[in-house]
Amino acid sequence: MLLLNLTLTDLKKLDALLAPIDLYNVKALWLRMPLDDKGTIAARDLEESLLVRDSIPPYLVEFLEQYDATADRLRNFSSLYASLYRREWDGFLGKYYQFERELRLILTALRAKRAGRDLVRELQFEDPYDPLVAQILAQKDGAEYTPPIEYEELKTLFVDNSLEPEKLAFALLKYRFDKIEEMEENELFTIDHVLGYAARLLIVESWDQLDREKGSMAMEELSRYG
Repeated sequence: MLLLNLTLTDLKKLDALLAPIDLYNVKALWLRMPLDDKGTIAARDLEESLLVRDSIPPYLVEFLEQYDATADRLRNFSSLYASLYRREWDGFLGKYYQFERELRLILTALRAKRAGRDLVRELQFEDPYDPLVAQILAQKDGAEYTPPIEYEELKTLFVDNSLEPEKLAFALLKYRFDKIEEMEENELFTIDHVLGYAARLLIVESWDQLDREKGSMAMEELSRYG
């Protein structure tokens, strides 16, 4: 239905929405884990695309050229998310990626504090002068991390479920679903409304497919920047 009704420009916005799935699949490929079939690059073609590099975004090409060994690529993989979020987005995509970035940063801080990790190392790919990054780094020596007031609920979810990855992954899916619904435009026949619906549909499908192994990897992807 999307192919029949959307313009080429709007389809590119849909591809942008699916970019995190492509990144997930790249890492899953290197870890020899199952791939998600909803990315813009077919799972069967992903390995060849990474070799040929003619159908992947420039920031991923630069990453592959910078790191040759798989171990180095996995160690520095979170820089790809930082590169994705640094791009200029408008409309729904702008709000969506700002939220996803802030969610990831706060989860990184919460998880780093619990695991005793170095926050400076975890956020090495981020701009230290960014307001949220600076707010996190200002608490690098504290016993725990206190997020901005608008994310207090997120900290509660993390604290209550952090010992059970699958349960925490489910809680975060619902949290993201609700927040994305709040972002959606009231006008039905716009690309931003379509993108909001698609983003929530992806969450519902993830909910249905989630198991313990995927829950652990989802949390690893959402809460590691470094």
